[in-house]
Amino acid sequence: MSKSFKASKLIGVTGAALGAFGGVSYLTFREVMHRNAKLPPVISALAMKAMDKDAPAAPAEPDERAVWFEQQHFEEYTIENDRGFKLKGYLLPAQKPSDVFVFGSHGYRNHAKGEFNYMAKFYHDKGYNVFLVDHQAAGESEGTYIGFGYYEYKDCLKWLGFMLETFGKDIQIILHGVSMGSATVMLMSSDPSLPENVKFTVADCGYTSAWNEFKSVLKGAHVPAFPLLEGADFFNKKIGGYRFKDADALESVANAKLPMLFIHGSTDTFVPTYMATQLYHACSSEYKDLLIVEGAWHAESYRKDSAAYEGKICEFADKFIKVKQEAKK
Repeated sequence: MSKSFKASKLIGVTGAALGAFGGVSYLTFREVMHRNAKLPPVISALAMKAMDKDAPAAPAEPDERAVWFEQQHFEEYTIENDRGFKLKGYLLPAQKPSDVFVFGSHGYRNHAKGEFNYMAKFYHDKGYNVFLVDHQAAGESEGTYIGFGYYEYKDCLKWLGFMLETFGKDIQIILHGVSMGSATVMLMSSDPSLPENVKFTVADCGYTSAWNEFKSVLKGAHVPAFPLLEGADFFNKKIGGYRFKDADALESVANAKLPMLFIHGSTDTFVPTYMATQLYHACSSEYKDLLIVEGAWHAESYRKDSAAYEGKICEFADKFIKVKQEAKK
């Protein structure tokens, strides 16, 4: 066999291997990031199997808070983000005029009204306005690719500017994010353009970074992160426009100044509980707290222990939300 034939064969095999790797990497990227992803490749199937094993059983009866939520009327708003996509927002006004607005940021492959249908009543009962948004490529908002917090936090900063223009320059804002939405509000926490109207942040089951989260999911599915994660990251940069490591909540909270409440379930295996501890200890805020809800899986802390969850939020609200006294008659 000639040397040239061997070399040609080696080049052919190498090319086929690289082509196969590129194909798998692209499919992984598309399945994770595209809003209309089809049936996932093997990696996502394995990950879902691992998650389903630990997930809690669905409740037999609908929660009365969710039933109440479905009966409420929301005012709808639309803005356009820097990438030209129209985004939808929904306001549930307080029963009486209030200058306090809870800004809700939802999780991965969820949407505004699907994420906060349990806890919205708590905030509404406190007399607050509840403002929820559909992130890019979710719900009724436009967009093709999910940003894992990187684009979402920039869009949310734009939403805050819209709120100040629409509802008043002196409103008080509570940021509340769940899962990817938690990473989103954490990424907002150190941005110099964050308005002083934001009084504190609730970060529920957020990951330290998109890179670390994907790596953790692959490990849980018993799939080596290298080189698949690097390959998917390549396509995400080329098509989605950012690197997974750009969505780094850990670095952001290390420069945060506003008060932050971290919440996480003790049995969360999708976003591991240790990430909450890392985020809490890295946070540079002068006032911060960490609530680990025993027995709660991913994004289940509120339903698992509403009293503890609400109690911590009330502690922050009592400390950082100013109650305006009615003018004396």
